[in-house]
Amino acid sequence: MKRVKRNLKTIMLALGLLLSVGSATAQGRGDGPPPGGMDKIESLRIAFISERLDLTPEVAQKFWPVYNQYVAEFKALRESSGFGPGKPEPTADEALEFEQKKLDLKKKYKTQFEAVIGKDKVNMLYRLEEEFRQKLRELHDQRRGQGGHPGPPPGGGPPPR
Repeated sequence: MKRVKRNLKTIMLALGLLLSVGSATAQGRGDGPPPGGMDKIESLRIAFISERLDLTPEVAQKFWPVYNQYVAEFKALRESSGFGPGKPEPTADEALEFEQKKLDLKKKYKTQFEAVIGKDKVNMLYRLEEEFRQKLRELHDQRRGQGGHPGPPPGGGPPPR
């Protein structure tokens, strides 16, 4: 019963956050990915982090605006650094500079996160972000192997014709 209440709380929290975040992102949407894809990922990220951090509604109200600003700054950093699909491979110096800027951003927000969720949950937050990215990569790899964008066969070599 306790698990059901917790899941219901997470779902309600995610829906509430989606409504507030959705209106903010809809205003700033430009030439990005097609609507729905990134929103779905963000919805899943919110639910994943909320459930794993076990955020109360009061704490979540304080946490998500800070976290959303952190994510926005990270995206701006990535775009300004020229990283992403279709971009040339960065030099070693560029990659190291980007990693340092990412670390500086995490340090900047660490104290803000600690003020809202505490040190233990900040440690967990950074691990959860990586865990979420890993789950997305795994899902992407599974879909590539099953769907319309097959990757190379397991033994290597060209894809079958």
